[in-house]
Amino acid sequence: MGIFGGGRGQQASGRVAVVKGPRPAADVVQPVLCDRCHVALAKVEVITGAGSVFLCSHHCTVHRNAILGAGHQIRSVRSGFFPGL
Repeated sequence: MGIFGGGRGQQASGRVAVVKGPRPAADVVQPVLCDRCHVALAKVEVITGAGSVFLCSHHCTVHRNAILGAGHQIRSVRSGFFPGL
């Protein structure tokens, strides 16, 4: 029984649903969310030695001095979409 059963106290059957219909285009770019709050669209990419961190404008403003003080680079992307990801 459970929420994944038939809805009337039945056991889940273990079957997999196959979705038929249009598939998303391969070149569709998904929005990137802020790595700090996970809600707002990322407006900047902070390039660190360990990899990139994506931040919204609020968190970039809050942490800007620390980011620049650590010697990291900030790359601004206005739309929140990063074509290389």
